[in-house]
Amino acid sequence: MAVTTTAEAVEAVAAELEALGSAGVVLEDPARVIAYWPAGAEADERLRRLRRFLAGLPVCGLDPGPARVEAVRRDDAEWAESWKRFYHTRRIGRLVVRPSWEEYQPGPEEVVVTLDPGMAFGTGTHPTTALCLEALEEELSGGESVVDAGTGSGILAIAAAKLGAARVVACDADPVACQVAEENLARNGVTDRVVVRCADAGEALRSLDWPADLILANLTAEAIVSLAPVFAGAAAPGGRLLASGIVAERRAEVVGALAAAGLEVDTVREREGWALLRAARAE
Repeated sequence: MAVTTTAEAVEAVAAELEALGSAGVVLEDPARVIAYWPAGAEADERLRRLRRFLAGLPVCGLDPGPARVEAVRRDDAEWAESWKRFYHTRRIGRLVVRPSWEEYQPGPEEVVVTLDPGMAFGTGTHPTTALCLEALEEELSGGESVVDAGTGSGILAIAAAKLGAARVVACDADPVACQVAEENLARNGVTDRVVVRCADAGEALRSLDWPADLILANLTAEAIVSLAPVFAGAAAPGGRLLASGIVAERRAEVVGALAAAGLEVDTVREREGWALLRAARAE
């Protein structure tokens, strides 16, 4: 399933696809969402509900544009294999994100993250993930406690561990993502420092028994606004939050929600219609 819409509506479309039970949602570019769900009678009903949702977006003040929907039947193996058409080794600062099926000889200063994303979000190709990886390299000096809220493929959690974090909790409510993340942790040899918790971000953050030096939240504007008080409660004094997955038009709304929760935004980065916010809790 692929939905081509507008940058302002793509976040809402992705959230709706997840609400409809998608086992994998990928933002392939700023206005195209790819999703996967099991075939069968329920799939037809989900498609009808999706079309009704798209038709109703203007009532909510969002312009979905032509909102083209393409549905193609694939089996699980085909879905996983489809990644290989557009996913290749990519360098982001010192980090190199390498798909498991490609060979790469790293330079002396490079840090390699090896991934097979399967049906989970997170390859480093989308601007939201790339922004997080760039910022992550600047935030870590070694020994930090990190939470990756909504880990997907595990890409940010693995990068954090390889950049020096002492311990990382990677959480995701999607069991498929948790399985993929576990496999990628083993692939990268970081299972001694990264633990996967199959739980939603709020539950995982509330259950921490230590304060987080850094919280990674590559989610959506809606999720970040909702979780702002939880982020603040889980952060150590002086702890930081890297919040991404935010459509640029909703940046001010997210900044306001974070500030109200006690997290002051001090850095904003934008790329291709998406924003990353760096916020800090007061010392």
